[in-house]
Amino acid sequence: MKLDQRFKPGLFELVGLRRQGSAPLPSADSGASRLAVYYNATLKLAQGYDFGNWEGLSPGTLAQVLGATEKGILGVKAGETRPGDEIRVYGSSTYEWTGDQWRSVDAATSGIARISAPGDAAPPARSKQLIDRLAALVEIPPPGIGPQDEQVIREELDHALRAIATRRERRKHVYAFASGPAEGEYYPVVAAVVDSVGRLKAQIKIRNLETEGSLENLRLIASRTADYALVQSNAAALAYAGERAFAPNGAVTSVRALGSLFPEPLHIIVSAKSDIRTLADLRGKRVDLGLPSSGTRADALTVLAAHGLGLQDFAEVREDGLDRAPGRLQSGRLDAIFATVGAPAREVQRLATRHPIRLIPLDVPMIGGLVSQHPGLVRLLIPAKTYPGQQDDVTAVAATALLVTHADVPDSEATAMLRLVFENPGYLSAGTAQGAKIAKRTGLRGITIPVHPAAGAYFGVPTSAPGGPGAPPKG
Repeated sequence: MKLDQRFKPGLFELVGLRRQGSAPLPSADSGASRLAVYYNATLKLAQGYDFGNWEGLSPGTLAQVLGATEKGILGVKAGETRPGDEIRVYGSSTYEWTGDQWRSVDAATSGIARISAPGDAAPPARSKQLIDRLAALVEIPPPGIGPQDEQVIREELDHALRAIATRRERRKHVYAFASGPAEGEYYPVVAAVVDSVGRLKAQIKIRNLETEGSLENLRLIASRTADYALVQSNAAALAYAGERAFAPNGAVTSVRALGSLFPEPLHIIVSAKSDIRTLADLRGKRVDLGLPSSGTRADALTVLAAHGLGLQDFAEVREDGLDRAPGRLQSGRLDAIFATVGAPAREVQRLATRHPIRLIPLDVPMIGGLVSQHPGLVRLLIPAKTYPGQQDDVTAVAATALLVTHADVPDSEATAMLRLVFENPGYLSAGTAQGAKIAKRTGLRGITIPVHPAAGAYFGVPTSAPGGPGAPPKG
């Protein structure tokens, strides 16, 4: 049974199974025929299991094993599930015709579709005049706008549109919550929070703002284009100190932490058939370091620098992120992918089912130096069997996903947001397995920037401590 192979043997007992039908699937890369069999099942836990353990296997791994999406796993609780608890599954099994029989194979499930935001009404006359002036500025006959002017106009337009939307919506008490790419983990977490607003009848309205990731989110907080954001803990520390990517525009001293949500280990992914076993083996290779404004890129550069590697040491450096990089690795056009993301990441699961992969571990002494020198990073194990074919624990560094806001956000508003995030039972139904790891017991782990007073009251801790005004001790 696959559950015994990936989880602790005997942890689950199958107490109900009903086949719901079957359908043909696209052929495997080898040309072999494939078939999906759909089923409903009920599992009973013979022992307690803590799906909220930051270094344990998550509901995302359970969903992958059972051929389900996170929405198809019902009954998983935040914290420890007790013996006798039941989990209902709406899953599928993929079979491949090999030789003279059907054999069960690992397969990835589809992601969760996103819902488009509603549009705004037509602008009033004065706004229309300004838009016409803008159109005249950019609609230039051939040869048109040069590349440098195009970039300036694009960046300024993007900033203006976000600022306009934020100001309009805040007047209606609609708060912009910067998340991340739609295919990443931050976006569905915020989607679950948005969904819970109506279910819990909370007196707050939220717009899920899609972005490139942590660095952009912190800039949106600094410019007040976003009211709340999810960011990596180490990126938040750099922003508050005004270092590295934040040095040109100065420190973001207005940012405040509301809580730590879940760990995001740095995955270093290579093909299982490659000869790459350590970071040093990446010299001269083709690597993807993540999107330009992502926390992944910052983490990758930090870890590489600690190993004496810079951008000049690679044959090619790309910035595609998990949307496009896995396809390049599978086709042999890329040697390694860096990705700071909660484990298991759906994109990495999908890659592992199509193309055997290996995660590169970091040396334990090197991890100690990275954690001590870079606030916001913590030690973490990616446990064996998190991904198909992963037989060993992988030693890694991780950021933690932080919920952040502005220093002057009212306590009552911040407390309402904390309750929506930390007391939300709907993360799995929204398509994010990382939500199972969001708990008050780990709500202050890995925070190295000042804590908003509302968070101090919510978690029951003082709001001033070593590490900055209002910041809790490192941990």
